[in-house]
Amino acid sequence: MTDGIPLARRTVLQIGAIGLLGKSLPAIAGQEAAAHRRSCIFMHLQGGASHIDLFDPKPHAVSEIRGPFQSIETSLPGTRFGELMPYSARIADQLCIIRSMTHKFTNHIAGTYISLTGSENQQDRDREAHGDDFPGPGAILNYLFPGQHSVPRSVSLPNWLSIPGPSNRMPGQYGGFLGSLHDPFVIEGDPASPNYQPLSLSIPDGLTPPRLRKRLSLTEQLESAARILDADVATRHDHLRQSALELVVDGKVRQALDLSNESDEMRDRYGRNRLGQSLLMARRLVEAGVQFVSFNEFNQKWDTHGDLENRYNHIVPPMDQGFAALVEDLKERGMLESTLVVNTGEFGRTPMINNLGGRDHWPNVYSTVIAGGGFRPGIVHGESDSKGAEVASNPVSPADLLATFWHQMGIDPTTEVHDRLKRPMQISSGEILRSLIAQG
Repeated sequence: MTDGIPLARRTVLQIGAIGLLGKSLPAIAGQEAAAHRRSCIFMHLQGGASHIDLFDPKPHAVSEIRGPFQSIETSLPGTRFGELMPYSARIADQLCIIRSMTHKFTNHIAGTYISLTGSENQQDRDREAHGDDFPGPGAILNYLFPGQHSVPRSVSLPNWLSIPGPSNRMPGQYGGFLGSLHDPFVIEGDPASPNYQPLSLSIPDGLTPPRLRKRLSLTEQLESAARILDADVATRHDHLRQSALELVVDGKVRQALDLSNESDEMRDRYGRNRLGQSLLMARRLVEAGVQFVSFNEFNQKWDTHGDLENRYNHIVPPMDQGFAALVEDLKERGMLESTLVVNTGEFGRTPMINNLGGRDHWPNVYSTVIAGGGFRPGIVHGESDSKGAEVASNPVSPADLLATFWHQMGIDPTTEVHDRLKRPMQISSGEILRSLIAQG
């Protein structure tokens, strides 16, 4: 990151929005300390990764179902992964593998929405996000725990989830009916690029933190008349400016984004690519105090309707390496118990290989893999049938997974937020999957 780059006004406003949060709720007043106990890194493999070719292979099925890849043994006896997953296979005894995820929505937008919110209210889900949507986890955390922070509570990187076309803002990741001021803080760009400069967060040359604060004080004096005319707008502006100032002067986020502070060995361990370096940055952001980091795979990469063998040979190895490196790194640093890692997509892929050599959308059954955060390591929950077509035991809905996520984050999943019509909404309608939670 280059020193001496002045802060653009748009950047200041974006940064400042992290401190402009809603009113606190009495129902969660006692949960603040609990919520600080755990963080989450949420990997969303946009497009829908194939459960059969990754975490739930069918080695004894016919080739049209088995697909082009063999399966391999893992460190968890009796459990096999796809052959492109050797790093994840090595840490399988650290993973909670759910092979019975299910919902009914085959559309990317609808699938993403239910995966991130648990909501089955899928009216008009072929359009972009808007203000009536249920908020995503990062936005809910922003809303439940308002106030000014030197680091954002929730971050999305290296981009928003989107889909090609005019309606490309995927719902479920924003503030929704809580308002856009609760959106996660997005950090864009490719951290594997040698020219990566995600934010101009450095203080301009010759301007020390005390001088920057003095300038802020002068600006406040000049704006005193505005407060009299519109006290509410002035107060909101104050929050924006103060949060932006703290983010720049405190320096935690600036340092977390500077991957040059990591050794070459560690950067190589995660993989010198967009995914690997993003996950390394996610770990650094959690260390800096960010509670929820969403890694969003880019541009429907996992939507493999054709040429699956060739495409997976390119996209699976970086994911496998980066995911396993993240889990191992967190464990070595003593952070895995306090950091929940979720690896999922919006659905799986069809059991049968199609005539284009790919697999199509399939929400009937798919896999989600979890590490840390108090989840039981080394277990397989649920199963799909012999074809990987339907749930054979212990179905898990996205709402159930989210209820368990909230519970492990120290937040009661029955906590209510209110939509624009002031109607109470539980943050999850699902059931806590207590069999997935480590005891003691």
